[in-house]
Amino acid sequence: MLKAHPDVNGLICYNDLVAVGALQACAELGLRVPDNVAIVGFDDAPLAALVTPALTTLRIPKYEIGADAARMLFERIQGQRNQAEIVHKPELVIRQSAPKVSS
Repeated sequence: MLKAHPDVNGLICYNDLVAVGALQACAELGLRVPDNVAIVGFDDAPLAALVTPALTTLRIPKYEIGADAARMLFERIQGQRNQAEIVHKPELVIRQSAPKVSS
């Protein structure tokens, strides 16, 4: 994709593993991250802080999501439906792969 679209200056990836692949692709093409292409992952896997440059990512509250899902499942099994949905807000973890933009 980066070869076909050299004007791309940022990638938001499905998860951190895909973002690490994007970091590798940029290195193979001689693109500097974040100078030429900014990269953001999703899920804040332990790997995100270990790669170079360290990956900017969205951290999701995995434990809370699992606990809420289990609670909702138990409620449904008991014939209750107290909540249709729960929204969990991710936290942006800014590292070196995407510059901090002031608003």
